[in-house]
Amino acid sequence: MSSVLDPNRINYLGKFVELIRSSFHAKTNKNKPFSEILTSILMDRREKDLLAEQIYSILISAKFVSLLTEAEIGSTRGFFSDASARLGYKFLPPVHEETELRTQFDNLFNNKKDYFWVQAIPDENWCSFFADIFIENSPTLKQHIEKELLNSILVLAQRAANLGIEPEVISKIPRVDDLDSPFLGLNREVMLYVEKTLNQFDYKNEDRDNDYKHILVMINQCKSQVTYIYKHKDLFGISLQLTALIRQLEQYLKRLTQLLDLLQTNEKARQWLIITHLLKEFVYAENTKYSLRKHFSINLQLLTFKVIENTSKTGEHYISSDKAGYWKLFRRALGGGVVVGLLCCNKTRLYFQHLPIFWEAFFYSMNYSIGFMLIHILGFTIATKQPAMTASTIAANLSNNGENPNWLETTTQLLIRLIRSQFISLVGNAAIAFPVAYGLDRVYYYVYGYHIADAAKAIKLIGELNVWESLAIPHAALAGAYLMISGLISGYYENKWIYDKYTLRIKSHPGLIRFFGQEKLNRIALYLEHNFGALAGNFALGVFLGATSAVGFTLGLPLDIRHITFASGNFGLAFAGLHSHISTDLWINSIIGISCIGIMNVLVSFGLSIAFALKSRNAKFSEVKSLLGNLSWQFFHHGSAFFFPIKEPAVGNDELPEAFVNR
Repeated sequence: MSSVLDPNRINYLGKFVELIRSSFHAKTNKNKPFSEILTSILMDRREKDLLAEQIYSILISAKFVSLLTEAEIGSTRGFFSDASARLGYKFLPPVHEETELRTQFDNLFNNKKDYFWVQAIPDENWCSFFADIFIENSPTLKQHIEKELLNSILVLAQRAANLGIEPEVISKIPRVDDLDSPFLGLNREVMLYVEKTLNQFDYKNEDRDNDYKHILVMINQCKSQVTYIYKHKDLFGISLQLTALIRQLEQYLKRLTQLLDLLQTNEKARQWLIITHLLKEFVYAENTKYSLRKHFSINLQLLTFKVIENTSKTGEHYISSDKAGYWKLFRRALGGGVVVGLLCCNKTRLYFQHLPIFWEAFFYSMNYSIGFMLIHILGFTIATKQPAMTASTIAANLSNNGENPNWLETTTQLLIRLIRSQFISLVGNAAIAFPVAYGLDRVYYYVYGYHIADAAKAIKLIGELNVWESLAIPHAALAGAYLMISGLISGYYENKWIYDKYTLRIKSHPGLIRFFGQEKLNRIALYLEHNFGALAGNFALGVFLGATSAVGFTLGLPLDIRHITFASGNFGLAFAGLHSHISTDLWINSIIGISCIGIMNVLVSFGLSIAFALKSRNAKFSEVKSLLGNLSWQFFHHGSAFFFPIKEPAVGNDELPEAFVNR
């Protein structure tokens, strides 16, 4: 048989792929079924036999292991190392062995967009095509393919076992490093299965089927261990490295299941279906293996999973389910608005100190950060602060709707409660910040004889609220982005606290025990366990808000932030600074501006949180579309529920996520 490297042997196969590729892009074939396209390319039996012969010649001479065990399976390299390698390979691709099936695969599907048409062709068309082309298989080819599959299965099992006993994994799964570990057990069973298949000529089908079923049991046990890590991440946290490891482990187990199924089944239709799925995975993997965009997308998904999926309890402070919770949230918002009124006054006084730009940014940041942390410690709330759990729970409903047939109504009601809670928080914050700031200025004027904000500063503060003549809207959007990022930071540090076991480390620290005493130290550690993430997020938010203007000034960019509560407080200061005399137009424009700023804060902060959560969950666009449609229908038919608590007939508390049932 001729070598696979002979260009005459692969010429016809290459032309065949090129014909399908060009047919896929042809405008005349836009609505033409792929079955017709395939039929039109292969008209007679001689062409089909020639195509089959050339494919046979490639398969009989190639090694499968690299393609079967590496394609579309995550790399163990770090983020920057992998990115650097991909960038280098783009300009100077690596050299692969010509005898590797992966190399022949790359040569055949050499257009980086080939995976579009390969995936667009329905599975049934590919199965029919394979069944029509490969009528007979030679015993030699069948033996060679079986051997390569067994080698690949053995490699996958060993790699899965290695990942399963990594210290990062062992520390999160009880007794995983024992001899009873399902990962080690899977490796043993696969080794026996491969050895018997290769060396025992009397290995009966019945015994082989029993061993295969036992391997599937071991694979399911391995998957249950991975599920255990996911489900209990609120107990011990999860790191980016651990997330990458378990994702890679899942890919090994999936590929191992596919190859075992392909080797074990005697149904031709089933074999062609598995081959079709593998073909689509391989073409996509090889076309995108050097893609930086794919690299960043995957790592972003891992990062968002690590941060957003943390089951933070802080979400309970931002959503209510009934009237009692609704008015409780309003009272908390009033408390937050009072503190913000104080922050507005203090920031304006700092403004008149005319500090150097660095120190101005520093003291602005500390003003915000300490104030936000104080609001959290006192149990108050600031409108638009969306914790990661809120968005994550909605995304979880979308991605797990198969387990909840009522997912659409449940998620819709959850969103309505969220919008309603945000509305009353906005009202509470904005309604109290204005009179508090105004009242403090009046007291200040009584004591010192002049206003906190002079006339020039007051006019400037009012001008910043004018959405028609200022950058209030983009500045509000920037503040919304900061609010979302602060939610991610909260989730990150709450997860880090749990993952690194800081509570136990603090409780057992000898120096701290001597200083505080064990009982007091235990209370401190427990408080930090429940609040450290939120405090870290609030501190970071203060730094973002306080430093943005200074950064913009340094770079010569019109950067600043607008938040509805601070906008209301600043308006109160300005109104007092102008001796309570402003025109009706300024009143109207300022109220419109404050409202628009609040709406933009909410839209951006929650929109970005949802986008990140959906990214981490791989939720489908069709689900999001259905949710938005149902939400719109509810708004037009039951609009008052978006603003005031009313009786909800559709969903009971038992169907809602536990964290969002009012307590």
